[in-house]
Amino acid sequence: MINYLWFRKNIFSLFLFPFTFIYWLVSSNRRRCYLNGDYPSYKSKVPVVVIGNIMVGGNGKTPVVIELAKYLQQKGLRVGIVSRGYRAQPKKLPFEVLEDSNVLEAGDEPLLIKRKTGARVVIDPIRVRAVKSIENEVDVILTDDGLQHYALQRNIEILVIDGKRRFGNGWLMPMGPLREGLWRLNTVDFKICNGGEAQPFEVRMDLAVNDIYNANDKYHNTLQPNSKVCVLAGIGDPSRVYKTVESLGFSIAATIKADDHKFVNISDIKNSKYPVIMTEKDYVKYNCQDFDDRVFVLPVTAVLEKSFYGIFYAKLRTFLHKDESIL
Repeated sequence: MINYLWFRKNIFSLFLFPFTFIYWLVSSNRRRCYLNGDYPSYKSKVPVVVIGNIMVGGNGKTPVVIELAKYLQQKGLRVGIVSRGYRAQPKKLPFEVLEDSNVLEAGDEPLLIKRKTGARVVIDPIRVRAVKSIENEVDVILTDDGLQHYALQRNIEILVIDGKRRFGNGWLMPMGPLREGLWRLNTVDFKICNGGEAQPFEVRMDLAVNDIYNANDKYHNTLQPNSKVCVLAGIGDPSRVYKTVESLGFSIAATIKADDHKFVNISDIKNSKYPVIMTEKDYVKYNCQDFDDRVFVLPVTAVLEKSFYGIFYAKLRTFLHKDESIL
């Protein structure tokens, strides 16, 4: 029903206009109060780069965070990453994620980011508190989401766009899928288009897959091309994963339904009639399990236009406080 209302032109959305008007009134006033200084906002001691979106749901932010973290680490910078930690249940806040953290405490995306980058990763719905906990020990902070978290000042804003779904019907919630209006496209520093056809002034991004690997042995793959498989994709738009799996030569005979960030019954995975392929984001939820050799993982890497890196780093350097001789 949501997809029908948000991603198609229809008359039924108009019945939600009063609620959208209230949402616009509250959110725009809140933003104005932060920008005018009526509400306090925090300026970190180090540059803050926000990677976010204006549409509800997943659109590829996490792969961008991972890619930029690795890029900046190669430049010799100490990278810190903060996240809301959606659905995470830490015993205390802020919570620093370790590679062996329990996924229930850390959340799936923060744990995946930690394992892929090794960077300092801290979760806290109050992002200012997370930033304060690590800013003295890093050179730059990336925030996974948080474009609308105006209590935290930022130096660079990167907007990630779902190139397939774009902005749905273009309305604010609940009439449409937008957290902020399309005017926001003109205020960010960079726009990254994940898949689809990039529009002018958008950086093209693709998700590359080298190969799947066995859940029990990263260097061992026994799944033959043309095999019938079952796919588990607990992400915002699972159709992307299905197309990727098919592009690798596999035939999807079944799927395991999973909402974004949520768990599925382990027995659904272990008792599948076909070999199971799951995303890395799903794998971090279940890798404490002793799977058999019929469970495989699909890793993806964000591939951005090469010209973007130089422009992005040049802008970031204007905010860095490190010795220029090592930049």
